[in-house]
Amino acid sequence: MDGMDGGRGGGRDGTAPALPARELSAWHDPEHAEEPDTYPALRGDRRVDVAVVGAGITGLTTAVLLAREGLHVAVLEGRRIGAVASGNTTAKISVLQGTRGAALDARHDEEAVDAYVAAHRAGEEWLLDRARRVDCDLESRDAVTFATSGRSSAGAEAIRREAAVLRRAGLPARLGTDVGLPFAVSEAVTLPDQAQFDPMPYLADLARELHDGGHAVHENTRVRSVSLLGAPRLRTDHGEVRAERVVLATGVPILDRGLYFARVEPSRSYAQAVRVDGPLPEAMYLSADEPTVSLRTAVIEGERRLLTGGFGHRVGASTPTSAHEQALAAWAADHFAVREITHRWSAQDYEPEDGLPFVGPMRWQPRVLVATGFAKWGMTGGTAAALGLRDHVLGRDNPWMRALRADRAPTTSALPTLARVNTEVGRYLATGWARPHLPTGAALAEGEGRIETTSRGKIARCRVGGVEHEVGAVCPHLGGIVAWNDAAQSWDCPLHGSRFAPDGDVLEGPATTGMAPSPPGLGRVVAPRAT
Repeated sequence: MDGMDGGRGGGRDGTAPALPARELSAWHDPEHAEEPDTYPALRGDRRVDVAVVGAGITGLTTAVLLAREGLHVAVLEGRRIGAVASGNTTAKISVLQGTRGAALDARHDEEAVDAYVAAHRAGEEWLLDRARRVDCDLESRDAVTFATSGRSSAGAEAIRREAAVLRRAGLPARLGTDVGLPFAVSEAVTLPDQAQFDPMPYLADLARELHDGGHAVHENTRVRSVSLLGAPRLRTDHGEVRAERVVLATGVPILDRGLYFARVEPSRSYAQAVRVDGPLPEAMYLSADEPTVSLRTAVIEGERRLLTGGFGHRVGASTPTSAHEQALAAWAADHFAVREITHRWSAQDYEPEDGLPFVGPMRWQPRVLVATGFAKWGMTGGTAAALGLRDHVLGRDNPWMRALRADRAPTTSALPTLARVNTEVGRYLATGWARPHLPTGAALAEGEGRIETTSRGKIARCRVGGVEHEVGAVCPHLGGIVAWNDAAQSWDCPLHGSRFAPDGDVLEGPATTGMAPSPPGLGRVVAPRAT
């Protein structure tokens, strides 16, 4: 792309260093910071005013806001606090979000776009006010969206439109290409006084407020179902929770009855922490060109490092996934004097059909509230959703919730996206079952996974940590055939983004149960070979 070659030289040879052996978010690394307190799994039945499903930034913020209003709250988390998107983010707190404002402006009227910006401004304000009182490495930074493809390119035009949208909302967005990057850019917009932080201490502090206030936080408690009629009853493996209202803050809602799985597209993107020789850029950056690249810095183990991100793709639909990690590493080596990659991780986000999140009560089941579709901007978006959900529960007027309402019908502008996304779902469903995947007879290498078609059905086989696992290859959500994610070492479904551990346990997505054991005579776990 035009302008990228300006980053070569200065000791950069474009050769990417080796990637770390396993995925580990910088925010989860115990060498960087202590893990948050642990909370027990639910044992027995419980009755509360509001049950919140999911302990990421959306769920925990919603729970805190409702608890402050005097409601009795319980948070139910299937894994650990921050285990999914919130603990694997690049953790930017910004109302400048690439060219999202420009994209929304092309599809919606000014009222809807302004409502989106107002929601994120409210989320940013609340988050920053809270984060200033938490030891979470909060740092003020300018946010920059840049293009390298020429001033007449689509990316540059989108940047100019983004600046206009932000200025219309009263924000001091400025155009100019002197943005502190070590390579040439053809257009850029800067929004000053945004922020970045470490999300895990922040999430831990939210959970601690709930616990100290007498509210329940339960980790390792996966909600399997929610009743359809009357006051909601949430079934888990450890007991039942009855509530007047339920908030589903699980990335994509785990209940199919709202059809949100068909109205958002699951995307997986990558991040790396990088040691760089020479000066580091001081702002937070996001490219307007493809592939999207994110840049910021963070202090990790007492050293400031570059955090790179991007190179996303539809979940389960672009394998081997490690190729995307390698492409991100190569991009960094081509533009910075990279010495070492110390961490690598990935996260999942959901792009809504019309670009606007879904926040509020489900259609036909008003006691069940959802928040989904933040499209990689969950720090401000999830916090804004929590504010909106609190207002809805308390019956307060909220000036921007109408544009984001979860029970809205698809707009005309959303129909092409809906058609494309669901056509792809049909294609992946058909090709997954039609592809023969014949057994090769070859032994599995460490970290390798493959699908095999046998006389007893389709089998998912992998070898991780010297242990071989075999499970049925069918996603329990809607019957798609999973694909092996060699970067995260998981089974990913390309239909709607459900993900599973090597042994088939559910990790995230709309699925609430794990993959089934492989057909009789095939299921096994093989211990490590003797050496």
